[in-house]
Amino acid sequence: MLRASGVGTTVPGKERDGNRVVVALRACALVSGLDDTAVAEIASGAATHQVKANSHLFEEGENCTGLWVLTSGRVRLLHMMADGRQHAVGFHAPTTPLDLGAALDGRPYMATAVTLVDSEVAFVPRTSLVDMGRDYPVTIRNAIQLLCAEVRQRDIAAAVGVLKDARGRIGCTLLQLARQFGVTSDSAIRINYPLTRQHIADRSGVTVETAIRVMSELQQQGIIQTDNQIIQILDIPRLSHALDCGTCQLECSVFSQRPAAG
Repeated sequence: MLRASGVGTTVPGKERDGNRVVVALRACALVSGLDDTAVAEIASGAATHQVKANSHLFEEGENCTGLWVLTSGRVRLLHMMADGRQHAVGFHAPTTPLDLGAALDGRPYMATAVTLVDSEVAFVPRTSLVDMGRDYPVTIRNAIQLLCAEVRQRDIAAAVGVLKDARGRIGCTLLQLARQFGVTSDSAIRINYPLTRQHIADRSGVTVETAIRVMSELQQQGIIQTDNQIIQILDIPRLSHALDCGTCQLECSVFSQRPAAG
């Protein structure tokens, strides 16, 4: 599980009144539709962990014994490619369940989770997940919706990697991240997530040199602006037009953060 170098204090959820794990689970789409009493009951079997930046929560192929929910900070999920390179299959913000599929079926993790900044995570054992599905059937429907969104996102990302050139892949990555973490200001969108050129390269399936070159070109053209690892898309119509979004068959709205219906 958590690597020793990244672990801080572990605090049982039941010992903290109004603690972060209750707040995070209440906002998590997996328990959408449950009342506060039910959420508190689920949280009572969980524990929270303070984790340092650049720590591995779990490794691809490692046995899974429960569900990690991000309560604060930032986490990215990585998949090892056949050539040894790591591909970022997802960037996640608080209240996100990490690798839900593995947590539900108890099989090995399908990706590696790495914290980008100092973070806090809650761990819900599989026994609690089984009880949750039995006692609160609505969570089964929520899980199906979340898993469907994950599958669609990965399918679209894979299709972009095949159909687009390097500039197209990076442009699609920026628009997808804008859907997930974007904050609108006037006509621009600020991606509220710290991203280095290496992160963009890993997510787009290109080399970091290519990511640096393409991002520099986009800045020179006035399409994007970066400041302290925060990317702002200044001209969304130009970026969308360059990617032929109007005629694209890929439904990227699945990257928008929408909670399961209550």
